[in-house]
Amino acid sequence: MRVRVAPSRHLILKDQEYSEGDEFNVPDDAAATWLRTGLVVPADGIWPDGLDGGT
Repeated sequence: MRVRVAPSRHLILKDQEYSEGDEFNVPDDAAATWLRTGLVVPADGIWPDGLDGGT
């Protein structure tokens, strides 16, 4: 799943820095976990079932 770093967030993943608005891919089976952190949002704006807006 393609995700985008959420507003006012910053993260480092595998020695790569990502800031607000940067996009990267996460494995589909890990997407829900990533989205629940609040660090990322779906790049296409479509939340998976059961994760409406990150809740």
